[in-house]
Amino acid sequence: MTTQDQQAAEPTPSQISARGAARRRFARAGIGASAALVTISSKAGMAVDICTAPSGSLSGGLQSRVPGTVLACEGRSPGYWKTHNGWPCDRQKTFGSVFSCPVDSPYNAVTMADILDPKKWDAEGIGRHLVASYLNVLSGKINFLSVPMLQNIWNDLSRRGSYSPTAGVNWYHADVVEYFQGTMDTIEQ
Repeated sequence: MTTQDQQAAEPTPSQISARGAARRRFARAGIGASAALVTISSKAGMAVDICTAPSGSLSGGLQSRVPGTVLACEGRSPGYWKTHNGWPCDRQKTFGSVFSCPVDSPYNAVTMADILDPKKWDAEGIGRHLVASYLNVLSGKINFLSVPMLQNIWNDLSRRGSYSPTAGVNWYHADVVEYFQGTMDTIEQ
């Protein structure tokens, strides 16, 4: 295929949704370098496109889970968890009991249920998306992340201001939130 044929086959910016364009910019900004962005064919009405850990498969393969296991890739959004029952943990559990925070941090004493409401002090909504991801992991809706992985992401963001999924790549709050959003469906019910 010639370069001209390839360009003709690629969608133009007007053919790409705003969310698709944002994902393309995100991929070019660094996640593509870590081979962590995997677009999958998912259930109708769902927008889950990332089903691998941030540092997934730096050695050439795209699997970051145990061979033979079934991939669970049905993450739910903060809005879903805010309005639904069936939580895999106590809704009154504090953010600080899972994610290490200084005692005087507003994150420390806020409950898991309460942080799902947007807070002015929650930079880019990182707390809401971490809690949704935590609930997704505990409920088995996703199995390519783990609680320790989420804690490491939080520790890096809260202490250094960025998370490095691989050497030479830094994700800031908005980048991590965008990654988490890619692991979640858009159905809020």
